[in-house]
Amino acid sequence: MEQHTRRRVHRTTALLTFIAIVFWLFFQLNKGGPFRDINPFAEDPYDAVGSFASQGALLVGLLTYARALRFCEDPSQVIKLRLILRGNSLVLLTVLVALLTDVVAVLLHPLSPSYWSGVLFTELALMFLLVLCAAIVLLSTFRRWHFGPSPRGLTLADGIDDLWTLVRVPITKAEAFLPRTFVDWVRSFDSDRAFAHIRWLHPRTHPWRFVGLLGVLAGFGLTLAEWREGPPPSLAIGVLVAAIFVGGELIASLVGFALLGGYLGLRERAARR
Repeated sequence: MEQHTRRRVHRTTALLTFIAIVFWLFFQLNKGGPFRDINPFAEDPYDAVGSFASQGALLVGLLTYARALRFCEDPSQVIKLRLILRGNSLVLLTVLVALLTDVVAVLLHPLSPSYWSGVLFTELALMFLLVLCAAIVLLSTFRRWHFGPSPRGLTLADGIDDLWTLVRVPITKAEAFLPRTFVDWVRSFDSDRAFAHIRWLHPRTHPWRFVGLLGVLAGFGLTLAEWREGPPPSLAIGVLVAAIFVGGELIASLVGFALLGGYLGLRERAARR
């Protein structure tokens, strides 16, 4: 595949990843400040949808961009082209579903006319415009291509190696200003080296264990972020909140991996009869 075509895939994926980042910022910023008391989709169940959607879109977007970047520099990665299309489509769909949920919240809980409610409406409209533009670009980039079969035998470890591209490429480009040994280490690093001494957690052989740990860590991270706004009124409530966050993230991680891991090339899909 020609270099300009690979660059087009890279640019399209960069746009989708940018939208995932913008949506994450849209979700986070509109939960605080002047929007705290007027934002109808900052309350559950709309907030829960936005929370999982923003995390999922951002994670899938980064993975897909890493694959597109790797494909841009290595033509042999063309076997992952279908996975790049799937990742971009999933980011777009996830953001769209979350935005439609926000619209439902606004319709069921109308905002009082004010400056900040106008800002919120404008942000929501701009997000829809971004999604529409991205859908047109994505269709234009991929609609004429014939895709081969999805690569077989990929695991979560291969996904981590793809993500490492986000570190390896900029370090390699800046190698003239960095120690040679450090650059060589970055180039040779992969998931097998990272988990050589903790094989019980290796994502290639123990993917469910690894995903579960990520879910627990994400839950604790959300708990700490929540407590930054102020300590819980009591220890019991604090423990309950932490359990809800950790349990929710753990379940979401395992269910997401079960439903989408094979689709995104992070585990072997079950054979069809």
